[in-house]
Amino acid sequence: MVELRLHLLASQTNPGLDLGGLHICVVKMMACTVSEDINLNKSGPSPIRNLIMVAPKVEIAKKKSNLLYLILGGVAFIIFFVIAISFYLGVLPLPHKPQFILEDTTLCGLKFSAPNLLTCNLQVTLSTRNPNTNYLISIEKPDVRAFYQNQQITVATELPRTYLSPKNSIKWPSFLYGNDVPITPHAAANLMVDLNDGILPLDIKVDAGLKWKISSFTSGKYRLTVNCRADISLGGQNNGTSFELGTKYVLEQPCKVQIENN
Repeated sequence: MVELRLHLLASQTNPGLDLGGLHICVVKMMACTVSEDINLNKSGPSPIRNLIMVAPKVEIAKKKSNLLYLILGGVAFIIFFVIAISFYLGVLPLPHKPQFILEDTTLCGLKFSAPNLLTCNLQVTLSTRNPNTNYLISIEKPDVRAFYQNQQITVATELPRTYLSPKNSIKWPSFLYGNDVPITPHAAANLMVDLNDGILPLDIKVDAGLKWKISSFTSGKYRLTVNCRADISLGGQNNGTSFELGTKYVLEQPCKVQIENN
């Protein structure tokens, strides 16, 4: 409530002015309320008229709060718009998949026996690289397996969680083993043909979780699947079922990488 009190002096030289007992209750003028008691007496000293103007309540705090919300909403929209445009124009490019290479394999044990049992022990070296300039890559719970014609022939070997800073790379030496693993008759027949040709075609696969990180932002978790082809040339045969062991084969084979929503 705002009060404005005005003091007006009445002229004593106007004897014909007699406002005694005159009462002005409410005069509404524009957005204000004027309330006054005027009691003038000719015989008294210089009469004083007190005028009180009362302004109605204005919800200033509420208006300021609404204005603040509008300003914050506008700022948030501008930030989101700038980030979206930056991604679109390539200022902050979308992250790239990690790159994998099968460096080498060492055959430690290979034996095929009836009824369709395969023993395969080998050591493989994988390297992975982060090709991004701004994004860190987190590879979580990676495990490596060997497959022959889509049949798993070794147990999973779990590797430690790996962080790849931008443009950085790391190598994963892994030992894979599978003793007397049963395979289907169809796969066994194809395996005999491959062994007679002196080659062992395997797929080295990696399964893991993946996250990208830039500054304090971390993406959701994705599923990382890697498939590396390893065509291992075999040495001399021993009794038709066993082969030379301990030979290291340098492959430098790029791997196929897939990223899927987890």
